[in-house]
Amino acid sequence: MKTVSVCVCFIVLACSIAARTELTQRRNSPTGVMVVVAYKPHQGKEQELLQLTREHLPILRSQGLATDRPSYTMRAGDGTIVEVFEWKSKQAIESAHTNPAVAALWKRYAEACEFTPLSKVPECSNLFAEFEPIDLTAR
Repeated sequence: MKTVSVCVCFIVLACSIAARTELTQRRNSPTGVMVVVAYKPHQGKEQELLQLTREHLPILRSQGLATDRPSYTMRAGDGTIVEVFEWKSKQAIESAHTNPAVAALWKRYAEACEFTPLSKVPECSNLFAEFEPIDLTAR
């Protein structure tokens, strides 16, 4: 009986140490940064904007800047495209500003749309902002 008690105590202690180690590793690992961005297409540029949004995350990922978490893309009533995605870290966001591939992408975005604060998207003033989902895999 004494041996069983010692074994149970050892197992509980080992589990406790493992849980603390995992928690410490999670706290010390860099976390991603979820962002929501709104793009208001210039007149006649919605299809171009949708194509850019299809390319956006694959380019960021190829540069090591975005996580593999799925993104979400939706359309507001006024045609504004809203995208939700995750950068790898705050450092990834900062390094994007000096990355040539990202600069080229952002230049193309500027030609196709206006970056719009979420506060200017009418749906964002509602408690539950509702949008039309966009499937970027459909062509």
